[in-house]
Amino acid sequence: MGRLDGLKHGRTRAWTTTVHPARTPAEPRVTLSVRQEEMKSETLFEVFCQRGQIAFRRLSPDGSPTPDYEITVGGALMYIEIKELTPNCEEAKVVAEWKAKHGPGEIVTWGDTVGRRVRREIESARQQIKHLAAGKCPGILVLYDARPAPFHGIEPYELLAAMYGCESIDIHLPKEPDEPVAFGTHRFGKGKKFRQDCHTYISAIGTLCERCSDGHIHLDLYDNIHATHRLPFAAIVPRADMTLRTVAPGRGDEHRGWATMVTDEEYKKANQTSDATSEPAPGAGSSSHQG
Repeated sequence: MGRLDGLKHGRTRAWTTTVHPARTPAEPRVTLSVRQEEMKSETLFEVFCQRGQIAFRRLSPDGSPTPDYEITVGGALMYIEIKELTPNCEEAKVVAEWKAKHGPGEIVTWGDTVGRRVRREIESARQQIKHLAAGKCPGILVLYDARPAPFHGIEPYELLAAMYGCESIDIHLPKEPDEPVAFGTHRFGKGKKFRQDCHTYISAIGTLCERCSDGHIHLDLYDNIHATHRLPFAAIVPRADMTLRTVAPGRGDEHRGWATMVTDEEYKKANQTSDATSEPAPGAGSSSHQG
């Protein structure tokens, strides 16, 4: 079973950098040939499943909203809905401007609400996932970002804001001008799509990405702690082609960042490395051996 890396001593690490393993020599190189009726995201996902020996089945629409795939990981059945992000009208204008101005010292500016595109994809996918996964098994929304620079890439912070709410800090203004401003609770605010009574049939959001250097395909999964059916942690955490992140449960709307779930062996190894490199606490004493 996995542990929460970064929750040691009650602390949650806000950001985690993961270096994914390179494609093994025995792993076949697959040349992607995207059919006209199939998005690149779907082709990538099928290659990902083939390489990882994940049983999958493409589902055919039956007149009802239907997820794209049915997969089995560690004996657990899950339904997958894939959404491919492409530039909208506003983003297309920024891309055109960025290409026109691209060069040393050139700057292109734009603004948007954090997590807006992710929230829209959740709304777009909810009926498909709910149709087969609700009350039965985990359902996952997988996002693939096909947008060009400067938009390409879905940040973990965007997912955090879309899933659990925008980062908010309450500010209490003083009654008297000579009194200091008081800062209140650091919490998840507006914009949360996942709650105990909302979208509980979506167990996680995943981001699918392909590494340009060697074609390695990786799936990052972001856990919905409010889901009725949670992901099969024990089957997912040890995999080299997936990374599972979650937030510490049981803290209400208190703001906290993502923590990576790791195996017991990785957790113990990280603690041993940390203990070996950390300085002894004051009063704890230390020893040294001279040759």
